Order: sequence, then C-alpha cells, then structure tokens
Amino acid sequence: MIPHLCILVVCGALLTGTAAGYVIGFTVNPPEAMAGEMVTIIGTSTIPAGYTDEAIVYRQVPNYQPRDAGRYPFTITEGGNWHIAIDTTGFVPATYKIQLPKSKDYPYGSSSVLMQTFVITEPQEPSVPTTNPTSSMTTAPTPMPTPTTSPTGIMTVLVASVIAALTCASALRRRNE
Repeated sequence: MIPHLCILVVCGALLTGTAAGYVIGFTVNPPEAMAGEMVTIIGTSTIPAGYTDEAIVYRQVPNYQPRDAGRYPFTITEGGNWHIAIDTTGFVPATYKIQLPKSKDYPYGSSSVLMQTFVITEPQEPSVPTTNPTSSMTTAPTPMPTPTTSPTGIMTVLVASVIAALTCASALRRRNE
C-alpha cells in the first residue's frame, strides 16, 4: 500500500509543474501624449509567429464603465515581436487603458502583461522658444523590458518532488521499523 502511495505522490508532484503558459507583454511609448500624436505599443511574446489577435483600447470615464476607443490588430512575427501604432487624432484628453484579451489557443502565463495605461492630454498652443535655438538636447531611448518566463513551474516541481521523496522515505522507514 505504501509503495503505491509513494508512486502516486511522486507522479502528482511531477504533473503539478507541467502546465506552463505562454508569455506576452508590451510597453506603451510614450506613456503620455498630446491628442493627435502617435502612441506606439511595442510587444514581445513566446507565442508562435503568425498568431494574430487584437488589442482593445478603452477610455476610462470616472464613475462609469470604460468606453471602447478602438480595436487594433497585431501579428506576432519571427522572434516573438509585435507592435501597434495608434493615431490619437480625435481622442479626448483622458486616461486610456490598452488590454489584450485572453487567448483561446495559447494560455498566458502569470508573468504576462495584459494591460497598460497611457494618458492623452490637450494639444498645447505653439510657444516661442526661450532657449538658444542652436543648442539641442537629446535623450537616450528607454530600453523595453523583455518579458521572461517565470521559473514558478520548475520550482513547484522541485519542491513537490522533494516533499514527495521525503514523505516516501519516512513512510518506508516506519514500515521497516
């Protein structure tokens, strides 16, 4: 009876960590833009190349349900990259949420980024520059973080296997005493 229980516990521990998900994530650049400017969504994924889905943009309205502001298709390319360019002409100043719906074909892992926000502000009136027009400042672009797969599944398998092995060893030792 005890050896059968040990086998069952070890098999259960090994099966615990086999359910791994795909990872998808994205950043919004810039996170704040004036109405009429372009907002770019840059994403990476472990989903196979060729997968097509859409991102949904909602305008957040205080005390009301978010309003659908557009749906934007994207396709995963070789290397797992994807992007969307959003023309914000016609967007009213507000906070917007871009969300990726859950995929029926590819379950997303826990380290996936499925929602981000960005802000659209009022266009500013042109102003006269007060600095020396011959000097210019440039800023280095911020590198985009790349989503990585979570080691949670592997750690779960290792911990469950160690617990199962200790339980079996303890049960066998008691049986032999």
